[in-house]
Amino acid sequence: MNLSMNAPALAFRSVTAGYKSRPVLDGVDFTIAEGEFVSIIGPNGSGKSTLLRTATGLIRPTRGSVGLFGREISSLKPRERASLIGVVPQKLESPMAFTVAEIVMIGRSGPRGRWGIPDSRDHDSAERAMIYTNVLDLKDRLFNELSAGEQQRAALAMALAQEPRIIMLDESIAHLDINHSQEVLRILMKLNREEKITVLLVSHDLNLAAQIADRLLMVDAGKLVSNGSPGEVMQEELLSRVYGCELRVRKDPYGGHPVVTGTLDAILRRATSRQCLHVIGGGGSGIELFRRLLIEGFQVTSGVLNRLDSDAEAARALDIPCVLEQPFSAIGADSFEAARLMVAGADGLVVGPVPFGPGNVVNLELAAEALKAGKPVWMAADIARRDYTLDHAAARMAEQLKSGGAVEWRGIQELMALLQHDVINRQA
Repeated sequence: MNLSMNAPALAFRSVTAGYKSRPVLDGVDFTIAEGEFVSIIGPNGSGKSTLLRTATGLIRPTRGSVGLFGREISSLKPRERASLIGVVPQKLESPMAFTVAEIVMIGRSGPRGRWGIPDSRDHDSAERAMIYTNVLDLKDRLFNELSAGEQQRAALAMALAQEPRIIMLDESIAHLDINHSQEVLRILMKLNREEKITVLLVSHDLNLAAQIADRLLMVDAGKLVSNGSPGEVMQEELLSRVYGCELRVRKDPYGGHPVVTGTLDAILRRATSRQCLHVIGGGGSGIELFRRLLIEGFQVTSGVLNRLDSDAEAARALDIPCVLEQPFSAIGADSFEAARLMVAGADGLVVGPVPFGPGNVVNLELAAEALKAGKPVWMAADIARRDYTLDHAAARMAEQLKSGGAVEWRGIQELMALLQHDVINRQA
């Protein structure tokens, strides 16, 4: 196997990849040098595990290429990949009644070949890996009878027994107690620092990732949105936008690494909001608004919505008072009047990222009436891009609303910050 000693351990070149017709990764570019300790972070469903599966060759890119130590990973045989990459999955499945020792010895199948008989070196490597991960006393236990944490340590021992040049872990310490998670991290850091083994760790724990990694790759919606040192990536605005919640970043006084915290403490100390906000939505654009506003303690009303609309169904499920119109019908005078009275009883109005056409553009008149009554209005930006009226009526009305004092927002997190400033702090 001809590998370049100067090539990066892992290189993604404009990689697009996913599952059958569903792409997950979109044009991902990065390189990892041999001996780096890199952590992949990002919210659930962002593509972290897909990235790792692509890096191991389990998923082939539909566009772009993946390089492993200077070789295209698609050109490497499974045995060659196994000699280079040790993988610790979220959960290791064992369909047969293997003992821990047998599971760990599977890690030696790459170095010795499929039908090779384990020799003294194989046994030494397996035993060393079990000692490192503190599973030697479990070696005769059946793997499937172990606890989740014990299974994860055994899986790590199997990967270490391979003696790979790069170890990839997919949330592999999530089931460990604090003692064993610290031990596993010390093992990885020792191998990384002393033996220059490259480590690629997927983690939901932002603080742990910032503490141990040389570099962070932040993935969101299949795209690599940030690539740099923990200090460069752990920025409040970026984290809050990507994770969809308000986050704070401070520097650890001992290690100097960034520490991320939420605002839950302040929320718990804050009196529950009694403010009522009326939401103009439709077509599913209001569901996330409903959820977040209710969690923040607001009372919520909505309408006018068409019956059977997904927002109308969500409002019914959440017991949100809502003015409804017949399916596929334009908003009539009676429905508009009912919604106008509902807005009159609200403390403010939120216009969601809803498309506007001839049938529902009249809803923007509700926002205009709220402004005239001195109520705050927060309006999702770029209404002109969602204007399907023949005479661009929605775009014109949006400009009038902005001139009248409506505040635009882009993204749910920005809206929550505006509400906290404009509504919640007003109560203090």
